[in-house]
Amino acid sequence: MDIYVIWAGLLGALSAMSLLIGSLIGVGMRLPRAAVGMLAAFGAGALLSALAIELVAPTIAAFADATTELERAREAGHFLSLVAGCAIGGVLFVLLDQLVNARGGYLRKTAYVMSKVAIEREAFHARALAEIMRVPMFLDLPADKLSILLSHLRPRFFTAGERIFNRGEDSHGLYLVRTGVLSIHHPDHDEPIELGHGEIVGEISLVARRPYSADCEAKTDVELLLLTPEDFESVRKRVPELERQLRQLVASRLEENKNAAAVATLEKQRWAALAIDAIHHGGQMPTREEMGARHAEHKNAAFAIWLGILLDGIPESFIIGSTMIAAVAAITVAGGEPTFGSVLPYTLIAGLFLSNLPEALSSSQQMKLQGIPVGRILLLWGSLVVLTGVGAALGAAVSEHIEHGTLIFVEGVAAGAMLTMICAAMLPEAAHLANPNAVGLSTLSGFLASILFKLLE
Repeated sequence: MDIYVIWAGLLGALSAMSLLIGSLIGVGMRLPRAAVGMLAAFGAGALLSALAIELVAPTIAAFADATTELERAREAGHFLSLVAGCAIGGVLFVLLDQLVNARGGYLRKTAYVMSKVAIEREAFHARALAEIMRVPMFLDLPADKLSILLSHLRPRFFTAGERIFNRGEDSHGLYLVRTGVLSIHHPDHDEPIELGHGEIVGEISLVARRPYSADCEAKTDVELLLLTPEDFESVRKRVPELERQLRQLVASRLEENKNAAAVATLEKQRWAALAIDAIHHGGQMPTREEMGARHAEHKNAAFAIWLGILLDGIPESFIIGSTMIAAVAAITVAGGEPTFGSVLPYTLIAGLFLSNLPEALSSSQQMKLQGIPVGRILLLWGSLVVLTGVGAALGAAVSEHIEHGTLIFVEGVAAGAMLTMICAAMLPEAAHLANPNAVGLSTLSGFLASILFKLLE
C-alpha cells in the first residue's frame, strides 16, 4: 500500500480521536449547558477557520497569483468548480440529513431535537388554539392571551377505562377535554358526571392546592390538555383574565356540589374561599421522559443516529486525504522529499480535532438522555474513529489518480457539506445552550486557535 495512503489514514484517525474523548466526557460527567454550548461554538469556529484556510484560500490565491491569460482562465475554472462544488455539497448534505433525520437521526443533535419539537408544537398549537377558542370559559380571553395559555397546556392521552386521577390524590393540575368523554364519580352526586369536548375538570384542586375530591376515569379514549400547578403559576401572572374565569367556574362547581348533597357544609364553604383566594393572590428542552419516548418511536434510532454522525464525518475524512496528497505533490514538484511532518495539514487537523470533541460530547449526552446504553454510545463513536481513518485513506488514494480541477470540485462538495452542517447544527446548538455573546467570543476563539496552528507548517 502507498505510504501516503497510510499516512492519511493515521491523520484521519488522529483527527477523529477527539470523538471518542468527547463521548467519554459526555457519558461520564454532566457539564453545565453553557459550557457545552461554548465548546460547540469553539469547535465551529475552529472548523470554519480550517475550511477557509485549507480549502478556499488556496484556490483563491492561485487565481489571484495567475500572471498569464491562460493561467488566469485555468484558475478561474478551478475557482468556479469550487463554488459549484460547495453549492452541491450543501444541498446534498441537507437532502441526506433529512433522510436520516426522518428515521430518528435527528436525535443526535440538541439543535435538531429542539427544531423538531418546535415544529411539532407549532402545528399542535394551531390546531388546539382553534378548538379552545370555542370553550365558553375562554371566550373572553384575547387571542394573544389564549396563545400564552395554550403554550402551557400539555397533551395527555388515556384509553377507555383508564383512571385519570383518584379522590384524595394530590393535584396533577387542571384537565381540559379535547376529545372523548370523562366520567367523574363525586361523593356528593348519586350518578357519575360526564364531561366532553371543551369541558374542564380538576380546577378546584388546582386553585385550592388540595387533593382531588372525586374519582375521574376515561369513559372512552380521550385526549386531554393538562395545565400543571407549575404552569398555572406562570400563566396566572401573564394572563390575569384567567383568574376571573376560573373564580367563576370554581364558585359554580362548588355550588353545584353543595346543592347536590343538599347540605351546606362549612368545609365546602371554606374550600370555596380558599380556592377564590388562591386565584386572587397567586402564590423548553424536552424532558428525559419525552426524549425516551422519541427514541422509542424509531425502532432503528441508534443506527439512524450513527448514520447521521457518519454523514457529518464523511466530508471531513475525504478532505484530510486529499489535502495531504496536495501537500505531497507540492513538495515533490519543488524537488523535495515529503515526510510525515512536512505534509501534515496542521490547521485542518487541529480544526477537525477541536470541532469533533464538543460535537461528540454534546451528542453523547443527548444519546444517553434518550436511554441508549453507554457501551453502545462508545461503540458508535469508536467505530467512527476507524471509519474516519479509512475515509481519509480512501481520499488520499482517489486524489492521487484524479485531475486537479476535479479534485477541487470534490473538495468543494465536502466543504459545502461541512459548512452547511456547522450552520445547521453546531452554531444553533451553541446559541441554544449558552449566552449569545459568549457563543460569539467562543466561536472567535476557536477560529483564532485553528489559525495559530498555521505557524507550525
